[in-house]
Amino acid sequence: MRALRLLAPVLLIVVLAGCAAEEPPRPAPRPRPPVEPPKPTGNAKYQRDLIMGELVRTHPVIAATLDRNMDQLQAALKKGGKVNEVRRDMRLGPPLREACRLGWTAGIEELQAHGAQCLGDPACERCVQNTIRTGG
Repeated sequence: MRALRLLAPVLLIVVLAGCAAEEPPRPAPRPRPPVEPPKPTGNAKYQRDLIMGELVRTHPVIAATLDRNMDQLQAALKKGGKVNEVRRDMRLGPPLREACRLGWTAGIEELQAHGAQCLGDPACERCVQNTIRTGG
């Protein structure tokens, strides 16, 4: 019995050491390559192009006004584009208001010739009146 008491701690150490030796060491985690944040100018330009592409398809008169493209505006008006269309989800008012906001006098005159209105916007009304008085 006495021998067993002396051998018990030794046997326990041998068994524990044997179990610890059987477990393979864990591999070290691989370092991840640094991720570069996206460039804001490229993404902003891509997003603007995507939105303008959709706007050209759905609201061609507003798109032509925002681009200050007279040829595109005249083509959209010939096709029967709405001169008083509003895009509330993008906070775009009627094309005449957008032309006034941009200060595009040729566009203001073209839109007025096709019956465009400011639809109650006082700043747009003042802009149109100033354009009529100054003659462009």
